[in-house]
Amino acid sequence: MPDNVDRWIELGALGLYLVVLLGIGVRAAMQVRTSADYTLAGRNIPWVVVLATTAATMIGGGASVGMVGRVYEVGIAAVLVTCAWHIQLILTGLWVAPRLRGMNLVTVGDYFEVRFGPLARELAVINCVIFLVGALAAQMAAIGTVTDSLFDQISYERALVIGAAVTVFYSTVGGIRAVIKTDVLQFVILVTGIGTAAAMLFVRHDGFGGLLAQVRESQFHVTAEWSTIKVVSLFGAYLLGETLAPPYAVRCFVAKDARQARWGVAGAGLFLLFFLPVSTFVLGSSALANPDVSAALQSDSQNAFPELVRATFHPAFAGIMIAAIVAAIMSSADSCLSCLATVVMEDSYRRHINRQATDRQLLRVAQGTTLLAGIGAAVCALEFKKIADILEFIYDFWAPTMILPFLVGLFWYRQTRIYAAVASMITGFVATVFWQLVLRDDSPWNPGPPLSDLSPALFGFAVAVVTYLVAWPLTHKLPLSKPFRPQSLPQLSTDKSS
Repeated sequence: MPDNVDRWIELGALGLYLVVLLGIGVRAAMQVRTSADYTLAGRNIPWVVVLATTAATMIGGGASVGMVGRVYEVGIAAVLVTCAWHIQLILTGLWVAPRLRGMNLVTVGDYFEVRFGPLARELAVINCVIFLVGALAAQMAAIGTVTDSLFDQISYERALVIGAAVTVFYSTVGGIRAVIKTDVLQFVILVTGIGTAAAMLFVRHDGFGGLLAQVRESQFHVTAEWSTIKVVSLFGAYLLGETLAPPYAVRCFVAKDARQARWGVAGAGLFLLFFLPVSTFVLGSSALANPDVSAALQSDSQNAFPELVRATFHPAFAGIMIAAIVAAIMSSADSCLSCLATVVMEDSYRRHINRQATDRQLLRVAQGTTLLAGIGAAVCALEFKKIADILEFIYDFWAPTMILPFLVGLFWYRQTRIYAAVASMITGFVATVFWQLVLRDDSPWNPGPPLSDLSPALFGFAVAVVTYLVAWPLTHKLPLSKPFRPQSLPQLSTDKSS
């Protein structure tokens, strides 16, 4: 009987949280009148809110549930490689965000066409879609995994449908405004929940010394489970894999001005660097030190975080923690949905299907895309359930194709470098496909250690850099066509009466 009461307390906390999210979505929908409202929130978000929504987007299912499971598996190396996520936010905020905000763009595709022309835009759009669909599927899988592991009466499939339905609803009706409003709430809940849980467990185990005495000694050794090459390679993949990704680029676009963009994004990275690695390490190590959690996990370490919550805390606090975990997941899922809707609306529909589209038509396309993309990602999550593996897969494509030309366009741009930049995008993408198809772990052509420990993202990025360095002197004198300028299409309307 007590177990049933505990379950109802936990379910009640989760249900209340989901109802609040639905209410925020409905309220935000009342403020949406134009496509600019829906996709850019009117470009008037202050830096504190940019910080909260950026941090909430970063702490998704991979950075919370996925990484606690990785710490359980391999120890401190897992949190060290994730520091790359937060470092890239700091660097992006300080030097990239102000420049992006000053360009008044709508999508990452806009940026690539401004700098490198139409072909670069199409390549960028393809990679944005791969990144967003993969990241969205990972978050949907996390929703199902967490809820399934916490509540025996709710299957993975049912949990996935419920979580996806709530996320898709408020994202569809409220757009980026609903996403940002819910992100602020989710930021408060997840920081409070995860931080409090980690602090309580840290004290309960008498600090790191107490944890060391209760877990394997290798838990505190960086190269105990992974080779040095693998650790460095994954750090590089994580650093490059989310650099300038669409959800973070959008945070630059929606800020009030360049200064608000700088301190919002950089502030999020700085806060997370001091908060998340320590918290996930304590949580993952505490799961390893708890024999009941280890027995429950067996071979599936991905459930380490939710199992730890159930085994360690009072049901009332466990309910708060469950809401924090779900908040972390939904905050990334809703950002991916919003970005994908903007990409389809701006880069596909308005660019190739209906260049004279009215603002109402654009708004309907964005809303329809959000709905269909959410449903599609939920279907994908029924088949692909390994959160961290999905994230690493999308990093493998994003970094080789997008990072080098992005940085060239921001800091070393010359029109004479356009052909070299586009060539690097093509070869970086092809190199990653080659690694995935020919050199993957189960391939007979896999080179074996230490080369097999190299991340495909770093391999592809290295190929892109070499291509750029070779192509630039060979192509810098070729004739150039004038790059696209955003003014060739009407700006998104901010007229509330349209």
